Order: sequence, then structure tokens, then C-alpha cells
Amino acid sequence: MSRRLLLTAGAALGAGLLTGCQRAPEQAGPGANALAAPPSSAESQPVMTARNLSTGRYREVDVVIIRPEGAPPEPIPVCVALHGGLAGAKVFLEYGLPRMLTDLVKAGTQPFAVAAVDGGNWVGNKDDDPQRMLDDDLPGWLSYHDLASTPFAVLGFGEGGSAALNQAKSPGFQAIAAIAPTLFSSWDSASRARIFTDQAQWERTEPMRHTVELTNAPLGLWCGTEDNAYIELARQLAQRANAVKSSFTAGGHDDAYFKRVLPDALKFVAGYL
Repeated sequence: MSRRLLLTAGAALGAGLLTGCQRAPEQAGPGANALAAPPSSAESQPVMTARNLSTGRYREVDVVIIRPEGAPPEPIPVCVALHGGLAGAKVFLEYGLPRMLTDLVKAGTQPFAVAAVDGGNWVGNKDDDPQRMLDDDLPGWLSYHDLASTPFAVLGFGEGGSAALNQAKSPGFQAIAAIAPTLFSSWDSASRARIFTDQAQWERTEPMRHTVELTNAPLGLWCGTEDNAYIELARQLAQRANAVKSSFTAGGHDDAYFKRVLPDALKFVAGYL
């Protein structure tokens, strides 16, 4: 049996491998998104995790759904969160995003959820297509968790920051937030990072080469002034893409900086609800 047939046959099962308080659906039709509705309650759980089979990435991935505490169970807007490097979706739990989100909503922001998914390096290859996962798999996963299936915003850091910028090419996003995005000024420097399959892939996905398209949605950009590899390119990008907000403060390309500016990035996207 081919790998594609195996994926199709196992998609519903993979999408139902949920942890925490989520229960498996009673019935699952063909395809990863054919899922029964989860049980409702007077108040949805603030954090839910799942291990779903992605037909775009040809593997199981972690999915983390974060709601503000006290949010009602009906569908609310969603911001997609894209991790950096190989950190994985659960890194946003380590950064304390659930508390950040709850505090933001308690301060008066309209309630919204954050959905984080595993995307590898967000570039992929012929056997791993993170963009297809975001386009084809994610809407069904969001619907299953009683959330709006079309995200209103996307944020990310590192490689996930660059991936967030690339989402601006797709219509419909109301805000894009990129923290210390991984940027390259030339194929020579990009090839040394060993992220891209070839020069053509880099040219398709390098935000510095698509700054006009980044004006499709309000852009917020953050980078630490001690992030020597990316600070100058981040400054250039903010100017060329007409960033609505740009913040360049002390910090490096590390967890401490990402965690420190994450509340500001959340506040930025919330302003476009």
C-alpha cells in the first residue's frame, strides 16, 4: 500500500489522538478534518493539546490550543503561533503564553485563542509541506475545537517569524507579528544555514525578496539589538515593508528575548480584532 493511501486511511485516527480533556470522536469520516464536534461545556478549557496526523507534513504533529481563562465555549477568533527552529508547538506553553493571553483579555481585549502547530523549519521539502498543513489541515483542526476556522492573525519567532511573514502573501489576515525573523540577504548566506533545498526555494520564501507583498496586512516587527545575525536586516525589512510597529530593544536571538516581547506581539495582533 502506498504512503498516500496509508495517510488517507489513518488521517481520521491520527486527528483524533487527543490528550488532556479532549475525547476521541465517536465517528470519523475520510480525511484528517472529518471530525465529530467535541463536547461542549459552560467554559472551555484554557489549554488543550492534540497529536494529529498532518496530510501536508506526512507525519503526526503537536497541536496546542490556548484560550483565555473564562472564555465561553462558542467559536472565537484565532491567532496562529509559529515556533522557531525545532522548538515545537509546546514551546509557547513554556513561554507562559496562556497567562499572557488571559491577562490581555482581562485588561479589556476581545477574547481570542492562539493555536500553535509543529512546522519543522517551516520551509519543508517534497515530503514535508508545512504551508499545506496550514492551508488544508489547520482549518479542520480549529473547527473541531469550536474555533473560527480562518485565523485573523499570525505571529512567530525565528524561522516561525519568517513563516509568519510569508503568510502575508495569503489574503484574509488582519495582522502579522514577526519576532526576530530569520532573514538572509543573499543565497550565499542562506545556503550556509542549510535550511533550504535549493536557491529557488529560498527565493520563493525569503521575506526580504517579497517586501511589497508584506504590505497586504498590518505588520509588527521585533528584534533584539544584540541579535547580530538579523538586526540590520530586520531594520531594513521594517522600512521596506512599511511596518506599522517596529521595536528594536536590548536582547539577543534567544528564549529570553522571545518571551519578553511576546506579550507585546499578542497585544499588537489583538488591536486588529
